[in-house]
Amino acid sequence: QETGINLCVYCNKKGLCGKCFVEIVKGKLQPLNEREAFFIEQKGLAKNHRLACLYKIEGDIEIKIPEESVIQETFILQTGIKSLILINPPVKKYYLKLKKPEIGFPYSLLDLLEKYFRKKKLIIHLDLLKKMPDLLEHSKFFITTTLYNDREILSIEPNDTLSKNFGIAIDVGTTTVVVELLDLNTGKSIDIQTSPNNQIKYGSDVISRISFAFLDLKNLAKLKNSILNTLNEMIRQILERNKIDHSFVYEIVLAGNTSMNHFLLGIPVKTLAVAPFHSVFTRLSELSSHDLGFKISKYGKVYIVPNIKSFVGGDISAGLIAADVGKRKGNYLFIDLGTNGEIVLKTKEKFVTASTAAGPAFEGMNISSGMLALPGAIYKAEYKQRLVLHTIKNKPAIGICGTGLIDLLSVFLDKGIITAKGKIKNKTKKIQITDHIYINQKDVREMQLAIAAIASGIRMVLLKNNLKLEQLDGIFIAGAFGNYLNIKNSKKIGLLPQISEDKIIFIGNASLAGAKVLLLSKPARKKIESLVKKIQYFSLATNPLFQKYFIEALEFKNLEIKKYDLMSK
Repeated sequence: QETGINLCVYCNKKGLCGKCFVEIVKGKLQPLNEREAFFIEQKGLAKNHRLACLYKIEGDIEIKIPEESVIQETFILQTGIKSLILINPPVKKYYLKLKKPEIGFPYSLLDLLEKYFRKKKLIIHLDLLKKMPDLLEHSKFFITTTLYNDREILSIEPNDTLSKNFGIAIDVGTTTVVVELLDLNTGKSIDIQTSPNNQIKYGSDVISRISFAFLDLKNLAKLKNSILNTLNEMIRQILERNKIDHSFVYEIVLAGNTSMNHFLLGIPVKTLAVAPFHSVFTRLSELSSHDLGFKISKYGKVYIVPNIKSFVGGDISAGLIAADVGKRKGNYLFIDLGTNGEIVLKTKEKFVTASTAAGPAFEGMNISSGMLALPGAIYKAEYKQRLVLHTIKNKPAIGICGTGLIDLLSVFLDKGIITAKGKIKNKTKKIQITDHIYINQKDVREMQLAIAAIASGIRMVLLKNNLKLEQLDGIFIAGAFGNYLNIKNSKKIGLLPQISEDKIIFIGNASLAGAKVLLLSKPARKKIESLVKKIQYFSLATNPLFQKYFIEALEFKNLEIKKYDLMSK
């Protein structure tokens, strides 16, 4: 890690996930511990492999790092959903020629700008003020001025730079990060880039990372620097690729869950770590890009999409704006399937939200042969006289991602290899899929827990609002995971409820789509600020029925909301 090699230490270096094996080519081969011996046998590795996170270097060694032990580029849906908006960004550029001061009219240089913009008082940074005399003289008073929210000067540039007006939308996920470069004048998407969230090395889920940050403020700094360095490198690459100077990027809009927002800002997570589990902030005014450490325009801005409540963050509020859920008449569920499972119910009268700790199994983590959605990952499986596997980019199969796991569970359930209670019937308690890819009993249990978290959450939210499934007008499935989801298989194992397929709407990376809307539209920001105030938070953990429903949902069966649910309220 210190030399820039990002090993897959999803369990925060506890030796629990078995993802960071390296081959000891030369040097001391330390005795195998129990966990290593287990993983080596399960994965069919040579005896000279060791878990990097547990190995203590006592002298010179030579190692070989398998490709699957390194975090690589993540394949996720990048475009989000199309949202119809009127382009009205907070950042606007103006090309102007100022009238030079005269003896009879000795206006100050700032007066000239205020007069031009018909403002009684403009906000300007001292450094910019110092540069104004020389800049205006050299440009003969022909300048381009960038204003933020019509009141703050972000730049004064010589001559005409109107066409160079850019912003960046960012989706900071627990597992992956997406950066999209946009032209603020036209709303056009110029380029897009994805990367793993390198905080993964400190834990695969937010709970692990909160625990890590809670132990020591130095750990919080590590989390902050990890994500900030990742984002700055992505921004550097995307700008370099498109031959755009960083000084022409004036704003970043960033959508992330509550924990990611706290980590990025370096805000202590004590309030998230202990009951009643609340955040330090919900909504913030625009922040300085320079203060946060982002390498864009020196006086650029960063807008953090507002959190909702507790662990329901800005990624969800951004998704609600992107899907324009508030304008739709009727009853709708919005479900984000990922490491954290968030559910929002919109009824005719109100919004209610809940969060469930689904864990990283949907993204291939904590699964023996699991992996992120990378080339070579099995993302689809079906049975046509034999088991047929489909991999990302048609590469040789090297592991299984979330959607592939759901398909495989459905197939094995149909074939009687797995019982409805999740028990693998054969004696080895292991299902071999290819020579080196398999699912064992622990993997099935991990998926049962993840599915039960989502299914019981849906059931509880509907129950809370006295709604039956047939009263739903639609279910929005957000997240890259949802875009490749097989609806029939998801319903068969109980992940999704028994509802007509035409009512299930895949909306892709709604978090990124919402960030783009907010980057390009000032009115959308007022709208989202108002929306988050309306949303009621429903705590599943404090409801005595949740445990009952969670246990029931552990069984692979169709999720139904029955009459007795409503009566038992």
